[in-house]
Amino acid sequence: MKENKIIIITTILNFLVFLTKAITGIIFSFSTLIADSIQSFIDFLTDIMSLIANKIGKRRANKNYPFGYGQVYYLANLLTACLLFLIGIFLVYQFFFFESKLKPNMILFLLLLIIIVIKLIVVKLLYQYSIKLKSELLIESCKESKADFISTCVVLMVLILSLVEDALPFINIDKIGSLGMAIYVFYTSIKMINSNISGILMNDKENNEIKEGIINETNEFKEIHLEKVNVIKMSTYYSVFLQIGLDDNITIKEYLIIEKKLKRHLKSKNKLIRFIDIELV
Repeated sequence: MKENKIIIITTILNFLVFLTKAITGIIFSFSTLIADSIQSFIDFLTDIMSLIANKIGKRRANKNYPFGYGQVYYLANLLTACLLFLIGIFLVYQFFFFESKLKPNMILFLLLLIIIVIKLIVVKLLYQYSIKLKSELLIESCKESKADFISTCVVLMVLILSLVEDALPFINIDKIGSLGMAIYVFYTSIKMINSNISGILMNDKENNEIKEGIINETNEFKEIHLEKVNVIKMSTYYSVFLQIGLDDNITIKEYLIIEKKLKRHLKSKNKLIRFIDIELV
């Protein structure tokens, strides 16, 4: 099963989780669960963005974009982060103006358990196939789903603590939980904005390390002369652009065989290299 199929499956599950959380939170006036549904919505939205970015990012370099479309990964994540920040503002508004009337009951408890089980399935699925396919994209999705799983467990704790709320007349456990979710959303959004802006503007050091490895590996192919190497980071992957020269006695057929071997060799040495374009000079 390919990584796109896995993401499609987890996207559907994440959407069902978001819908269940939002509807349940509204019906039972559970503001912490409503706030947590936003976290699930972002998890769902991130999966959608990953699918789109993965499709666009696979396009080969051309005259208009000589280094490919790798930066679309960062732009997609940056858009998601900005949306998440705006949602954080909404959650703060909810904290001040949403009147919590939470009354714990068994139905709500069971629904939360079902949601937790679904999220656990999503995390296990992503983890299993991220190892099997050696996919950094699935690893990142797994981290996001794991964070959503943990936040849902926190919601369950808030529900349990609300059972003793009568003994604490001046404390609204649900309101405190929703504020905690708002703070977490702000933290996550700011962290995402910072990392993706850094990815767009400041990845030269990491790229140079990849470049040095490529130069060393290419030196093993005595028939070619490496003239230039460009490395572009594409979220968790890399695109490599090589300009090479050939010995005069190399035929076109021999070159095509060498090119295929070189691409296979570089990808085997570094699993994060996904695309390689080679130009003869």
